Amino acid sequence: MKDLNLLYVFEALWCDRSVTAAAERLGLTQAAISSALKRLRDQEGDKMFTLVSRRMEPTPYASAIAQQLLDALTMIRKTSAEKSVFDPASSRRMFTVRTRDIGEIVNLPPLMEKLQEEAPHIKLRTVFVPMDETLGGLASGRIDFALGFLPSLEAGIHRRKLMQQHYVCVMRKQHPLAESELTLERFREQEHLLVEYSGSGHKVLEKALIEAGARHQIKVRLPQYLSAPHFVISSDLLWCAPAVLAETLATHFALTIKPIPFQLPGFEIGLYWHDRYHRDPANKWLREFIVNVQATRP
Repeated sequence: MKDLNLLYVFEALWCDRSVTAAAERLGLTQAAISSALKRLRDQEGDKMFTLVSRRMEPTPYASAIAQQLLDALTMIRKTSAEKSVFDPASSRRMFTVRTRDIGEIVNLPPLMEKLQEEAPHIKLRTVFVPMDETLGGLASGRIDFALGFLPSLEAGIHRRKLMQQHYVCVMRKQHPLAESELTLERFREQEHLLVEYSGSGHKVLEKALIEAGARHQIKVRLPQYLSAPHFVISSDLLWCAPAVLAETLATHFALTIKPIPFQLPGFEIGLYWHDRYHRDPANKWLREFIVNVQATRP
């Protein structure tokens, strides 16, 4: 591929599968991306990407050469990384973060507030995909960072700790136990809400409930956090949740937070990125920015 600009366009389309998203990623117009795609097709003698159910999917030929092209671009970035300068004040890049709704609630609003001051044109997009897709996305650049409690992310992945956390028990303020000590016996007698997802480290909660004798007291199971407080405030359900999430939600919902009456291991919320982008100036700037924003939180 003779034109380096076409290589960047190929990467953006490969990562985002969308002309619109690719344009946002590169800070170009959709017309410019479409024009570049036409030149790419003419140069390679292949359609490269075709529209399938509103997604620009790669052709077999594009898929066959994708790894070579992406590796070549990685080598170019590594060669020029120390010479290149990322200007956050003028950048219009869109960064993609893999996180659950807990990360969207707890981590991203303060981050966006600070970004507005120092990098007002940068955009964020969140995705939530299974672990295998997360690893593939980080490796290919479709995902810039993963954020959360993700102990299963290992090979080729860098990590920075953002915060240390523990679990608490959440109930509505009018709960019969709201003004009482939450003993283990009382805990196991109550009905519980459990937010579950096999790809995260929070799977430990279900095991803990079972070991505490509340196996048959799990009344509601949910795949995400944001709906949980709506169940809690309208019932006598107990909900074991990360403390930072409970404290954040308690500013918006009538919730009471109590210690869990047995030992649970603490855990770390981390920021994860792939080794291929470890020296990328934009990636490096934003991850340091995220770490600093988290460090200054009250």
